[in-house]
Amino acid sequence: MAKKILIVPSDGRRLDAFLAQALTGYSRAFLKGLVERGLVTVDGAPRDADELTAEGERVVVELPERAPDSGSADFESWVLFEDKRLLVLNKPAGLLMHPLGSSWLTSPAAARAESEDNLAALLQVHRPAILKAGTPRCGIVHRLDRPTSGCLAVAKDPETWAALCAAFKERTVDKTYRAIVRGVPAGSSRVQAPVGRVPGRRRVTVTDLGKAAETAFKVVSKKRAGALVEAKPMTGRTHQIRAHLAFLGHPVMGDPEFDRPEAGAPIPPRLMLHAWRLAFEHPASGRPAVFTAEPPKDFTGFWKGLP
Repeated sequence: MAKKILIVPSDGRRLDAFLAQALTGYSRAFLKGLVERGLVTVDGAPRDADELTAEGERVVVELPERAPDSGSADFESWVLFEDKRLLVLNKPAGLLMHPLGSSWLTSPAAARAESEDNLAALLQVHRPAILKAGTPRCGIVHRLDRPTSGCLAVAKDPETWAALCAAFKERTVDKTYRAIVRGVPAGSSRVQAPVGRVPGRRRVTVTDLGKAAETAFKVVSKKRAGALVEAKPMTGRTHQIRAHLAFLGHPVMGDPEFDRPEAGAPIPPRLMLHAWRLAFEHPASGRPAVFTAEPPKDFTGFWKGLP
């Protein structure tokens, strides 16, 4: 724990508001969580986040921080490739990419202070040279949804980060996913339909209000209850694979937004979506670089047991 001792300069301010002003780089939600966990005292006693402070009060904040040898013990087993410039991981399903909000961008320690593992924190612990090099976003170049497993590229220096970001923006990165879907689609298809959020709703779906999106699909294998599909997004819209498969009438199994299985239908342990392959030009050598992440046991086991 890193201890911060603060003196309230003037009264009338809520405790969470005072902390947000005094401890820059942390979101108010994160600081409120510290208060609720009993890690903040005012003149030696706990206090609610919405209680008012008074001038001269002594506020002590215990900021949790991961020890250098903490984090997931499995991190090294995720590494698919690594050199001086680039790290490629097979991200496990369930791992958060980074905390919500922007506090971790201005103060990376905020990611390590989270009670739950996230990739931004684990990179600081297991590859501290990335942050020391001044690499933006702890080296994170692109995202995978929390329940999605698979191939993920991380830059180890600012030059590589900028080159990879440009490659993703210019759509020169070839991305291939594998998904287990409800029902059996036609052999191959290409969906060109805008995706986005309808005002007032969080779900990303096909809508005329969205941005142009294109995904190519191919059935790799099929069973009575579903199919194993290969998906290649030609654009990089949020949740576009999930939205386009739902648009086709074959949602990804386990998708909380679209999958509505009938009684007795197989229920997967999570969203059955896996980032299977990444291919791009290596920023240092200029040579083609192709990386494949084999699907994890929960994915292969569910497919194997599907009727």
